Amino acid sequence: MHSSSLLKHLVPFITRTSQRRLAAYAQSDLVLHNDPVLPIIDFSSFASKNETNDYPRDMIEKLANACEHVGFFYAIGHGIPNELLLRTLSVTRQLFDLDSKIKNQYAARLSANSSKLNQQFRGGLARGYQSVGENVTNAKRDRHEGFDLYRDLEDNHPLRLQFNDKNLSNKKLPDYPELAQGRNPWPKEFPIFKETLTEYTAAMLRTGERVMRAIALSLNLPLNHFESTFNESFWVIRCIKYPAVHQNESKSPEYGHGCGEHSDYGWLTFVNQDPDSHNCLHVRTTDTTKATYVSADPIIVNEQIALTCNIGDILAFITNHKYRSTRHCVISPVKPARSRISTPFFFEPNLDVKLRINETTECYYGEYLTNKVRNNFNYYNDETK
Repeated sequence: MHSSSLLKHLVPFITRTSQRRLAAYAQSDLVLHNDPVLPIIDFSSFASKNETNDYPRDMIEKLANACEHVGFFYAIGHGIPNELLLRTLSVTRQLFDLDSKIKNQYAARLSANSSKLNQQFRGGLARGYQSVGENVTNAKRDRHEGFDLYRDLEDNHPLRLQFNDKNLSNKKLPDYPELAQGRNPWPKEFPIFKETLTEYTAAMLRTGERVMRAIALSLNLPLNHFESTFNESFWVIRCIKYPAVHQNESKSPEYGHGCGEHSDYGWLTFVNQDPDSHNCLHVRTTDTTKATYVSADPIIVNEQIALTCNIGDILAFITNHKYRSTRHCVISPVKPARSRISTPFFFEPNLDVKLRINETTECYYGEYLTNKVRNNFNYYNDETK
């Protein structure tokens, strides 16, 4: 089905669900602004790496303003067909509909404590399936299922080979062996998942490159300034299902929201979410007097599904916090609404890029990522008790 045909069916559906979202779409005790404040930015001019092109100055200024004052924006002109975005969501929903026995064969916790990795290893750090409550934010379990994917380094990749058996005693090796040697545990019972997510990854990488070129110009840097830092991007995908809850279901001392309030610790995040997902993704505003939020609902612009994009902590670090890494959370949908599916793509630096994350700390991106991920799951927290 072509994108235009898909949208003929989607637009009325989104309109209907939008009209009843206040009654049924998400539980929240947060203070919400109703007016949409996320800017819409068209990146179609940045498909080319050509530094001699005449890039639109007004768009660059709009992007700089969004990154500096909001930290979130809607990206259009991103180059990804509607059909692929919707198919990725559909296949992800089918993945979570698999029997729990199948999903748990690929559980991330099974490889969480592996002391030695090898060429046959599947998993590593957070790769694979996570059941509801295994992901932890702000010391509370999150109400979602997840299936995390990371870039698989090739068998002969130098960053993988540096951790082979003969080098394991080398104390000068960087501290990210699980990321370099791990492999995604693709469910063999559901091969279309790997096929679709591989296609989705390739498209998202091109979009990430496109947006980073625009961000470089927005910082008054050369168009391809960042290219050498992401030419082997160690990307991350989180496939997520947020189960719907009852309206009167309150947060427990153990459980928080669908995903608790946080900022993303990487470079750029692109959120692909169900078109009927309303009042779920809440973005904190700059109001310093109280915690107020806007709902970053999915939108369609000129028959194109927009991606919700936000700045991560690393981009805030390297701009000396000129660009904002904005805190946000996901509120569970409320029955009778269906569960919410999203497949955020985290466009990240190369594994061996050196980062200065504050005035005194410098590390490889892989070490930074390892440290962050180990604080995200209760099976890592439990082993330290």
